[in-house]
Amino acid sequence: MKIVVINAYVRENAGDAALLAVCLRHVREAYPGARLSIAGMEDRTVHPSFEGVENLGSIRRHVADGGVSLARRVLRKLLVAPVAVTALLLPRAACRLLLRLLPVEARREADAVSRADLVVSMGGGYLLARPGPDGYQNVFFVLLPALIAQKARVPVVFAPQSYGPFPAAAQRRLVGRVLRRAALVLAREDVSVELLKECGVPAGQVRRAADAGFAFAPEPAADWRSRLAADGRQLVGVTARRWLAPAEQERYERALAATVDALQEDGAQVVLIPQVTTDYLGDDDRIVERRIAGYCTSAPLRIDERLDYRELKGLYTECSLLVGTRFHSVIFALTSGVPCVAIEYEHKTRGIMADLGLEEWVLPIAEVTAARLWALVARLRADPAAYRALLQQRIPGYVQEAEQFRELLRELGDARPAGRELARAGA
Repeated sequence: MKIVVINAYVRENAGDAALLAVCLRHVREAYPGARLSIAGMEDRTVHPSFEGVENLGSIRRHVADGGVSLARRVLRKLLVAPVAVTALLLPRAACRLLLRLLPVEARREADAVSRADLVVSMGGGYLLARPGPDGYQNVFFVLLPALIAQKARVPVVFAPQSYGPFPAAAQRRLVGRVLRRAALVLAREDVSVELLKECGVPAGQVRRAADAGFAFAPEPAADWRSRLAADGRQLVGVTARRWLAPAEQERYERALAATVDALQEDGAQVVLIPQVTTDYLGDDDRIVERRIAGYCTSAPLRIDERLDYRELKGLYTECSLLVGTRFHSVIFALTSGVPCVAIEYEHKTRGIMADLGLEEWVLPIAEVTAARLWALVARLRADPAAYRALLQQRIPGYVQEAEQFRELLRELGDARPAGRELARAGA
């Protein structure tokens, strides 16, 4: 049996790496002996595999390759999109022939998904659109491998993820067309279910499921207090990211810096934790955290190296509290029993925190001020017992729910006499 996991990201994003690791484990456990491959955003000449699974590269990586000029990226999109659209409009045999005209890396993914027995679009928060042309191209290239697979009557599964927003009707139509024909669609929060209904995907076809990050539990890999040369004070973690327009971004960073100062004046030791350290799109939290440290009057601990996603999970265990912007840093901390104040930049944050009964500890990134953030942090530091008790009550069930993806995959296999019948039923 051949299974392709599509829409993987990069290992320097610790949250996405954890989601991929859990996804691969669930697929292996559901289908022992299956031949797995990954189509994602990592250059296969640099990273030929991930946890022992072959990396194919992908259509998305080819057209968005940050290692080539903007002009070449535009040309690649102008070549790939018309060929792919034309191929999808043709009968299956002609479609496969035309897809052979794609560049090597794009052709490799197209061939793999069209010859697979199952395609799994991994969990995350990548199927969305911003206003403008970038929004259209993101939706198209994210869904293109699934479209190619469905054309070949290969069943496609959408692992637990967030969906939307989709500001344009054309985007919603394309999303609806693909997801209505999927063998399984899993959403991480109610907001996503509602957004998919607006795309024409019936609510009954979308199942609620827990984020796979809750099932990520590697063995502790480092003595972080020794590694950080931390003293005996309580360790408080802070994660930050680039997200806002420059003036608003500076306001957010200075509010975090003021909170760091207040925490350290209150007897804690703060460590700035880079959850994402990729060069792709300049999405490196260390750049933001250097600025935050520069705004502080008392220097926090700061990590300036790229960390393995398994190592990073152990660091959150050492914290007594996390002020987290990167939402998978929040998940890493919550599953370690660490209370969090979560800064929301997409609806996944509030949706999942609300599921856990923790919505009162969420602050939208556009509304972050030193006063509002410190009000939450100070209240949590003064009395963390109720929060910890709630975690002990809620997290085990959420972890169990995250592990159910393996069972859903098994049920999918048990339900089909031949791998491609499910896709045909929705065609």
